[in-house]
Amino acid sequence: MPRLILTLLALAVLFCLLCGPVTWVALRLWKRGDLEAFRPLRAVWIAQVALASALVFGADSLGLANPMGSMVAIVFAVSLGGAALYGLWRLLTRAAAH
Repeated sequence: MPRLILTLLALAVLFCLLCGPVTWVALRLWKRGDLEAFRPLRAVWIAQVALASALVFGADSLGLANPMGSMVAIVFAVSLGGAALYGLWRLLTRAAAH
């Protein structure tokens, strides 16, 4: 039972790490006047989870030496990359609208 609880806790932390930065970017954009910054987040979160899952399964099938380290690195990279792309996309669409 404790192993299951630790696994669920690790998954919750990784999910927060995955979706946290893009949510922070949306919050910053919303505070700057982009009132629809939170609307596309559902699709962004699903895309991030799908990409991170595919990359983690790919790394596992390659048989990398440190599976936990590669999983954390993949989640971190997808998280920061997704937040950067989302912020750039929202700023470009906002600039094109004005």
